[in-house]
Amino acid sequence: AVTVRPAEWPQAEGTGDADVSAFDADIDESAIKSTVTGFEEVAGGDVDIAEAEFLVSIGRGIEEEENLPLIEALVEATDATLSSSRPIVDNGWLPANRQVGQSGKVVTPDVYIAIGISGAVQHVAGMKGADTIVAINTDPNAPIYDLADYGIEDDLFDVVPALIEEFGGDVPDV
Repeated sequence: AVTVRPAEWPQAEGTGDADVSAFDADIDESAIKSTVTGFEEVAGGDVDIAEAEFLVSIGRGIEEEENLPLIEALVEATDATLSSSRPIVDNGWLPANRQVGQSGKVVTPDVYIAIGISGAVQHVAGMKGADTIVAINTDPNAPIYDLADYGIEDDLFDVVPALIEEFGGDVPDV
C-alpha cells in the first residue's frame, strides 16, 4: 500500500488505462488490531481554503478568541481567506474546514501569512507549497522562519493593526 499527501506533486493531466481486476482476499480477521466503527464527513463549510490564492492563517499567538476580529479585519482589508493551525480549531474558534496542516488541508496559495504560528512540522506539511510565505512571530527561533520568505519578528498586536491601516482597512478595538 502507498499513501501520498495531496499537493505533493502537480496534478497529472489526462487519465490512465490500467487494467483493474477484482479478487477475493483471504484475511485472517484475528490478526486485525483495529476496527472502523464509523465515518464522519467534515462539513464543507463556507469556503475551500485549498482553492484560496491568499491566506491569512492564525495560531496560538492570537491568545484568545476575542482577538479574532483583529485578524478578520486584516482578512477583509487584504481580500484574503482566513485559515488556522490545529489549536485554533481544537479550541472551537474556527471550523475544521479552515485548518491547514497534516490533519487539515494542504494549501498552495500565492501568499500565505502565518500569524502567531510557530511552524510545527504538522502545520508546515500543509502549507509549504505556498509561493510566498510571510511569518509574524515574537519568537526569533520559531521554526516557521526556516520556511518563510519574509519574517517579521514582532508582536502581532502591533504588526496586524499597521498592516490593516496600510491596506486601507479599519482597525477594530480588541
